[in-house]
Amino acid sequence: MAGFFFFSLGLGSVAADGSVPKPDFHEEEVITKISFGACNDPRKGESPMYAAILKHQPQVFVFLGDNIYGDTHDMKVLQTKYGELGSQPGFVRLREKAKLLATWDDHDYGVNDGGKSYKMRVESQKIFLDFFGEPTDSPRRKREGVYFSHTFGGEGKRCQFLVLDTRYFRDELPRAKEKPKKGTVGWYAPTDDRSKTLLGEVQWKWLEVQLKVPADLRIICSSIQILAVEKGMENWGLVPHEQERLFRLLKKHDAGPVFGISGDVHFAELSRQDVGGGFFYDLTSSGMTNTSASWARAHNSFRVGQSHPVKNAGLIEIDWEAESLELAIINEKAEKILSEPLKFGELKLTGDGK
Repeated sequence: MAGFFFFSLGLGSVAADGSVPKPDFHEEEVITKISFGACNDPRKGESPMYAAILKHQPQVFVFLGDNIYGDTHDMKVLQTKYGELGSQPGFVRLREKAKLLATWDDHDYGVNDGGKSYKMRVESQKIFLDFFGEPTDSPRRKREGVYFSHTFGGEGKRCQFLVLDTRYFRDELPRAKEKPKKGTVGWYAPTDDRSKTLLGEVQWKWLEVQLKVPADLRIICSSIQILAVEKGMENWGLVPHEQERLFRLLKKHDAGPVFGISGDVHFAELSRQDVGGGFFYDLTSSGMTNTSASWARAHNSFRVGQSHPVKNAGLIEIDWEAESLELAIINEKAEKILSEPLKFGELKLTGDGK
């Protein structure tokens, strides 16, 4: 991998001097192969997905959360569980071969379905950043939450990762008042309280600036699903005005080609939704160790094809010359069990974003 450098970007400086916004981090290497995964419990033994992932030789691997299962208020326990991950040979090899990008979900944040009320979030953030080797002068050390942006490649082949934090600022989610419908496996219902937030205003402002960063392809990296909203599990649709805000910003800033990747649910699936002005895709990969056949049967109106309740990882292969890519899921034999080829033009959203 090429060496990386990072930019320090003040939100107010963009409007003040009219300069082109910059990402938090940038590397010149052109990226053509990306992998990602979630829901990995080192105490279940080393995931066979490490070997499967390495067979495809990704240049970048994105940990989308539940990278460990460290539910605790005891930071010594949390550090121990990260240590168990760090000692696994497959993880060590992946770290050597690919650039690791990471966010957290509830179980490595520290509490099941946790949001901003988790009292150890500051301490947990430090342990998270220490484990993933974040430099002491990194922008991520100077902000609340673990979100960041990272671009790879030069003009015409620049890929931007927008790695979000759906935990640190999130309000508590409302429980369903009625008996769950068939096809529902969770216990939450969408809120109509527009004061509730998923990302928090500071992260939203950062994201809007980042959508102005020049890029030829953007990947929204979310620990929870962006489109699959009917399961009753945690997802963007439980805070529908936040989901609408995301799509509005993508259209407002002509951010396409753009798509999402997500984890959390213990199975793999591809979702697609017409968000007005085009289709948005969300490729979900979960989990590297944890799977659930019953959760995979949950209803999803936006599912493309079928769900896959097997150990899996996501794979994205980009052909810059053809302006196309393939969204795929691989199993522990490194076989593609889901594949969706797409042209960049199919990933663009149009509209005024109002």
